[in-house]
Amino acid sequence: MIVSSALFAAATEHAEAHHELPMPYWAYPAIAAVVFFVLFLLTYAFRNVSNKQQSQH
Repeated sequence: MIVSSALFAAATEHAEAHHELPMPYWAYPAIAAVVFFVLFLLTYAFRNVSNKQQSQH
């Protein structure tokens, strides 16, 4: 009984510790949206390369 109560006390002590995020919560999806938009622009920049390569041969 003593071991289980000690484990329970240790678990609840650890669960009470609150860690702050290094950025505001809304910054994570904003950064992800910017990254995906930049990748979209990179993909869009090369949209017609295949057709240009085939017409030269």
